[in-house]
Amino acid sequence: MPSTPEWFIAQLKADIQLLGAQGGVLTPSVYDTAQVLRYAPPEDPRPAVGWLMRQQRPDGGWGSELMPLARHIPTLAAVLALRATSDTPESRKAVEGGIEFFRRTAEVWAFEGPPPDDIPVAAELILPRLLEEAAAVGITLPHQPFQSLSALGTRRRGLIARMKHRAGTAPIHSFEAWGTEPDMNVLDDSKGVGNSPAATAHWLRLRRAAAPGARELPEVSGGEAFLQAAAEATRMGIPGVVPTVWPIVHYEQSWSLLALFSTGLLEHPGLRDVVRPQLDALYRAVRPEGYGMSEFFVCDGDITSTCVAMQKDSGYAVDGGLLQRYQLADGQFITYAHEMQPSVTTTAHGVMALAILGQDVSRQVRWLAEKRGADGLWRMDKWHASWLYSTSQVMLALCRARATDVVRPAAEALLRAQHAGGGWGMASTPSLLETAYAVHALRALRDQGLFGPEVKRALQRAARWMEAQKDVPPEQQEMLWTGKELYRPFRLDRVFERSAMLALELDRDSLAE
Repeated sequence: MPSTPEWFIAQLKADIQLLGAQGGVLTPSVYDTAQVLRYAPPEDPRPAVGWLMRQQRPDGGWGSELMPLARHIPTLAAVLALRATSDTPESRKAVEGGIEFFRRTAEVWAFEGPPPDDIPVAAELILPRLLEEAAAVGITLPHQPFQSLSALGTRRRGLIARMKHRAGTAPIHSFEAWGTEPDMNVLDDSKGVGNSPAATAHWLRLRRAAAPGARELPEVSGGEAFLQAAAEATRMGIPGVVPTVWPIVHYEQSWSLLALFSTGLLEHPGLRDVVRPQLDALYRAVRPEGYGMSEFFVCDGDITSTCVAMQKDSGYAVDGGLLQRYQLADGQFITYAHEMQPSVTTTAHGVMALAILGQDVSRQVRWLAEKRGADGLWRMDKWHASWLYSTSQVMLALCRARATDVVRPAAEALLRAQHAGGGWGMASTPSLLETAYAVHALRALRDQGLFGPEVKRALQRAARWMEAQKDVPPEQQEMLWTGKELYRPFRLDRVFERSAMLALELDRDSLAE
């Protein structure tokens, strides 16, 4: 039986009511789980070891095939963890398979110039460190392909060495890759380190090594409690199996509301009773620098821009000056200070906020236009593996900025990229989430004079395809967000998917005209 608007509204309300609960919920991470097993394992590590082994792919590696550069970190971490925590025939075979995969595929990192902008978070720090640790235990791996990455890591380590270490800042998120002392200054009020289970586990190992009887220390018991709570956020029920980033309260809230905002559903009467409390909570959570992924982590230009845009458009009194610290002279918006890879989606969200504030965005639009590919699409972003996310977010921003001439070729390319069955995806088969991104972008063409019959037919095909996919279990859906490895924030992605489906259902009659 086809779904009705009321069905989608009920599904959306269930997720929106829970935004931020448990610190946000997301998929378990191979990399962070491996590091927890190495540095701060649960009392009985066997269930986590078993889970880790079950994540190995048929080719011997770990991680999604969708993003080859996101596979070597989890693979090498898993190899080191299994080698240290298990000595069964099965685990030895898994280790051998992981090493062979790493050797066979290392050349994907052999760049002639600097690494691309979409490498995994902190890869320039983490992967060279893992290679050093592998060599220290006698694992022979190729190092030549990683020279460009290691050079970037050397620069990053130099920056970190000159910084004062402060809890909840971007460098602390990768503390496990460079920290050598159990510095109390890196602990935040979550009792963890850098919104990172891996960083927290490494800090716990250092603290225990430095203090006999450390288990009785409050900072140690606090770190253990952090890891336990992080494990619960995966809903796996396995101690030690943790996500790649946590908590993500404001990230989960703001991006879910962004999905509603992008589809014109933020003020929908059927959702208002659950949306308004979330908007109010974000409004109260603002800090002098804006917003971060959680109250424990540094503010960033991406979440700050998104919150300013939505709140201004929803009638809240906002301070547009919050955006100034994140703008560069060339038009780019930064996510974090001292970052080495730009993000087109962070700049897109900055453009959206400035346009809604009524400010001139011509410089920022030129920067975005320069970053598109020859096909008119934005193919690469540091925060997401799929070009459909980056392209959709830029198109939505450019529509707000009335930059129709830049949007038009992107819209034409997006229509050409639709799969025959009606969905979109970067792989050979489409995905529900990526199709939602395309729907969000195409619906925004209404006010650009570009919403013609071809767009309507594409959205009708998308509606039929999405209806057939709406009950796909979450474990069968792709992880597309880029952290230290790829991950899926469950509630956030579901809101993107269901907001697109509800919008198409509400558009049913107008699309048929």
